[in-house]
Amino acid sequence: MVGRGVLKVTSGELRLENVLQTGQAFRWILEEGIYTTTMRIIPGKYSIIALSQDLNTGCITFDTPNENIGIDTVQNHLRNYFRLEVDLHSIHQNQWLAKDQKFKMLEHKGIRILGQEPWETLVSFICSSNNNIGRISKMCHALAQNFGDYIGKFQERDYYSFPTSNQLAENATESTLRDLGFGYRAKYIIETAKKFVQAKQEVGVDNDTDFLQKIAKEKDYLEVREFLMGFCGVGPKVADCACLMGLKMDEVVPIDVHVGRIAKRDYSISASKKELQAIKSRYDQLPITKKKINLELDFIRLKFVELWGTHAGWAQGLLFFRETEKNSNSPKKRTKLDETTVISKKLKFEEEEKLIEVEVKAE
Repeated sequence: MVGRGVLKVTSGELRLENVLQTGQAFRWILEEGIYTTTMRIIPGKYSIIALSQDLNTGCITFDTPNENIGIDTVQNHLRNYFRLEVDLHSIHQNQWLAKDQKFKMLEHKGIRILGQEPWETLVSFICSSNNNIGRISKMCHALAQNFGDYIGKFQERDYYSFPTSNQLAENATESTLRDLGFGYRAKYIIETAKKFVQAKQEVGVDNDTDFLQKIAKEKDYLEVREFLMGFCGVGPKVADCACLMGLKMDEVVPIDVHVGRIAKRDYSISASKKELQAIKSRYDQLPITKKKINLELDFIRLKFVELWGTHAGWAQGLLFFRETEKNSNSPKKRTKLDETTVISKKLKFEEEEKLIEVEVKAE
């Protein structure tokens, strides 16, 4: 690698294994302790980035083969990407632990909310519909390899940029994405890309990130969420993930099945009919939100924001990690799968996809 530098952090501030492959970002590749991907370090230019962490000191070493990008530029980009301006220890002590003792066991895990490319974040979470992290990652890599730009080779692997909305609208089709395994999500991605290109043209902005950041600057959170839900396949959870992890709206709490379970089991959160009606009336001027929102889940979101404060989305990230870590660590009998079992699992997945697609069309 041409350039090498160091991010001086502790593992309590940032732990790569607890951040890069736990459901926030989907194009990082881990091999022999090294995480690699491509990142848009400067406008219009992607570069391969390789990261490794010394768990004794916490320090992160970064490498890039791009000799035209200075080490300071890469370092600043990574500081922004990992949101190192946020003092995680201070927020943990002063905002969360002071109100909620459940965070006592989550200190020093180094779990942070990333500041990713908003367009890639939006498309990634469209792919997350009824999906798991492994398959979402395969989909995001497939988009890059088939429709992004070739960036270079590192350790015998080819690397690509994540495709822009223009590249997807011009070069991808619903049938090609279905052939790549996207299922019913193929339509969502194609229609979103086409509408996105049109929306950018209407305001005279070419870059996807610049466009979404402009929207976020001009509108408040509810208006941004309404705007995002106007795209095909974007519901409240996908929109909230884009707001939190792509547009740095730190108070936004995406609610999925894991967080909903936490709310009911650990916090006994439930809404009365009167409370649900009050939420519904808030969205009279937001027709897309009113149509798509689940009032009970939105009530949970509001309760968590009230409890956890300005960085409620970060607090949700910690509890989400604890929940998924607990489930993944449950004892399982490991057996070698024979060919018949593999085929059976594949057929079962395909049948489930067909059932989900029927349900989506019926909605």
